[in-house]
Amino acid sequence: MNKIKVTSLALVTFFLAACGKQGEAQESTQVAEAPVAVVESVESSAEMDHEQLLTRFLKIGVVISDIEPSQELPGLLELTTNQGTFFATTDGSYFVPGTLFSLDENGNYDDVIAAKRGPKIVKLLGAQTDNMIEYKAEDEKHVVTVFTDITCGYCTKLHRNMKEYNDLGITVRYLAFPRAGDTSDVGAAMANIWCATDPKQAMNHSKLRSEFISETEVKDKDCRAMVSEQYQLGRTIGVNGTPAIYTESGINIGGYLDPDVMLNRLQN
Repeated sequence: MNKIKVTSLALVTFFLAACGKQGEAQESTQVAEAPVAVVESVESSAEMDHEQLLTRFLKIGVVISDIEPSQELPGLLELTTNQGTFFATTDGSYFVPGTLFSLDENGNYDDVIAAKRGPKIVKLLGAQTDNMIEYKAEDEKHVVTVFTDITCGYCTKLHRNMKEYNDLGITVRYLAFPRAGDTSDVGAAMANIWCATDPKQAMNHSKLRSEFISETEVKDKDCRAMVSEQYQLGRTIGVNGTPAIYTESGINIGGYLDPDVMLNRLQN
């Protein structure tokens, strides 16, 4: 099996109730600026030209991090990219972005790509555990990781219900995803929240009292780098709106969910 490995993995997700780039509820496939790809190894193949694929997709801002023949769609390649999973012809002249569902004779269907990406996402999120702002449930039954933005209305709505989530046994852990970009003023404000003596209190003030930390100059450069790392992680796994909620098994369960609805989703 021929593969190309680079420094980051990318996987696809979609959102139900989430703030997009303009702060509106949407389902989107927003294309962000592509990070620089660093190829570690390229194996030659008579059937496909890896360099041609890399070059062709880079022209549209898509960075390929992994290439392998599709097991479900013979004759096509499965490409893991910074914009999600693509299925493409061997020369890249045709491609289809998005997930893939299996369907049995009884009408039951499953997200094939989600099953593959879950363990990878768990590993990537786990590496950020020490940098998360956590609201821990006293009687913890479930843990969710939420990519958040302090200017997102749905994120504020989620935060206002924090006690209800915690009372239901749901621990909420935040990672930063400033939708305007990690180098934006919002990114700087979020870095200052993560830099605060009490990040939870700073987050509460920002979301519950609209007391934004407006300084564009971040006090601690390490915190700016931390927020940038979290933002890039979100892009890597396919976050394109906030809040983006992930379970302990690495499955994205959508955007904003009422406490009872979230509990039901986690239990099932």
